[in-house]
Amino acid sequence: MKFRFSILLAGVLLTLTPIKTWGQSITSLNQQLQQSVSSQNWSQAIQIIDQMIQAAPEQAASLRQYRSQLQGLQQPSQTISTLGTPTAAKAGVVGQIPIKRRSGGVPVVDVTFNGRQPFEMLVDSGASFTVITRPMAKALGITGAHIVDTVRVSTANGTTNFPIVYVSSISVGGLKSTQVPVAIANPDMQVGLLGQDFLQKYDVLIRARQIEFSQRQ
Repeated sequence: MKFRFSILLAGVLLTLTPIKTWGQSITSLNQQLQQSVSSQNWSQAIQIIDQMIQAAPEQAASLRQYRSQLQGLQQPSQTISTLGTPTAAKAGVVGQIPIKRRSGGVPVVDVTFNGRQPFEMLVDSGASFTVITRPMAKALGITGAHIVDTVRVSTANGTTNFPIVYVSSISVGGLKSTQVPVAIANPDMQVGLLGQDFLQKYDVLIRARQIEFSQRQ
């Protein structure tokens, strides 16, 4: 069983072609994107994404998905006052969760594993897989015996292998997925990443203070 993973960019995972295959133009745009995300200049980041789509059309689907996230951050939330109301009050919304804080512009929320243990995690629908930290794996009782595969990952610090294990369940905002494959990060990663293995069933809207999940048609 082989897994394709993503590239770590300023705390954000994007499913893009490995850097060594990019031309000078797309590499320069990537650097500009990292700077814009780090400074939370969403409008500029969206403009750069549009240029990247033209420069790398084979990555258009992933880039457009990330662009929609940036738009959610750019637009002021019109539903902040409804945080305490039932999700059923909003047509199409099947789950929602408050954003605790942001790290490098990426939302951080509480994610519950195996029905009992909550952890703070970054939410990025551009990430291919969920990644947990070493302390998370220890708290969940994961050992080497649980490893089912490894995945080759390109990060800001180079290329390395992450072990793949399965967790019984992941729950966010009242939504739950079972038997989810997750990667275990290197010791230097401090916060886990919630990726497409959980998010792929939903349309995800990131607002100023909460994230809304709608069932994908």
